[in-house]
Order: sequence, then C-alpha cells, then structure tokens
Amino acid sequence: MAIIDISLPLDADTPTYKGNAKRRPKIERTRTLSEGANESRITLDAHTGTHVDAPFHMVEGGKTIDLFSLRYFHGLAEVVEVRGVEAVEESHLLPFKNRFSEAEFILIRTDNSYTDRNREDFIYLSQSGAEFLAQQGIKGVGIDSLGIERNQPGHPTHRALLGRDILVFEGLALEHAMPGRYFFRAYPLLIREGDGSPVRAFLESITP
Repeated sequence: MAIIDISLPLDADTPTYKGNAKRRPKIERTRTLSEGANESRITLDAHTGTHVDAPFHMVEGGKTIDLFSLRYFHGLAEVVEVRGVEAVEESHLLPFKNRFSEAEFILIRTDNSYTDRNREDFIYLSQSGAEFLAQQGIKGVGIDSLGIERNQPGHPTHRALLGRDILVFEGLALEHAMPGRYFFRAYPLLIREGDGSPVRAFLESITP
C-alpha cells in the first residue's frame, strides 16, 4: 500500500493565504540539549498550512471541531483535476459525477498545485461548485489552495458546505496525487470550541 503525504511542512517559509506574512508559523527553540533537552514553542494560526475548517468558522452557531468524531476525518476520497480555470464551477465537476457515488471526500487538484501558493489570484471553488458537491452526500471537500474561496462576499462557498456540516480541507499538497480513488485521512487536534485545526493529511492507494 502506497502512502502519499499531502500535507505542507510547517516552517518560516510555509505558504499562507494570499501570502500574508502574519499567518506564517513561528517555531522558537526554548531549550537546548545543554540545558537538558531540545524543546520548542510553536505559534500557529489554526487556518495556516494544511488544515480543516469547522462549521463554526463561518456559520453562526455552527459545530466546533471538537464536536466531530474521528470518523469524519477518514474515508474513501476521489481526487479530481480541474485545470485552466479561475474558479471551479459546477460545470467543471459534472463530468466526474459518476465517480462521486461512493466517495466520502472530494479533493480538487487545480493549477494551484503547480504555482506559487502565496499568490493572491489562486484558484478557488465557486458557489455553484460547492452547492453541487454538497448534494453528493459527502463528509468533506478539499482543495490545493490556502482558502477554498477568494473573499467572495458573504463567503457562499464556505456556507454551502459548512452549513451542511461538510468539512473543508484547505492547503492540501496534491501535486503528487494522480486523479483517482484513495483512502483519505486528515485528523485534527482536539481543540475545544475550535473553528478549525491543523491536520496531517495523507492518501493511501487502493488496489484495484
């Protein structure tokens, strides 16, 4: 069984939403071996790097990340590729509909996987695309950008998914994940009343 790590590493160069430097992780050495042990402190925005959004992130009264059992963070996933577009619309996803019947997660690989993830004009999922995916009976949607939408007024993409308790996974490193069926795992930290959490996301190949 092959495992594909689809997580972004955390360091001073971690790409952030629209390149916002304030969102970059800070890793400080707080002790050294000469003091007894190497220890460090991490300052990390919950929505930096590879992470998951909980409904509470965008929905009034929405569920926080600690209220989802672990079964919501693994399952069969379909990786689809949509290239050469500014936004992933319903029309771009319709050709894959017959592959979504058994999928619990739909992960979208776009031109983001081949360009600078700090870019402000990243590819995002449109409201129509989100509404279409929300009808597929899935647990979550993932994308290879640091945001699933690009400051759309009212955040309709987030709301279409999170309003139905469909988790949103952002910052996925999908450049080495060929389109197809995998087993997906991306577990969050157990953050009380959290609006989101960093995750270590990976795909396991499925033998035909």
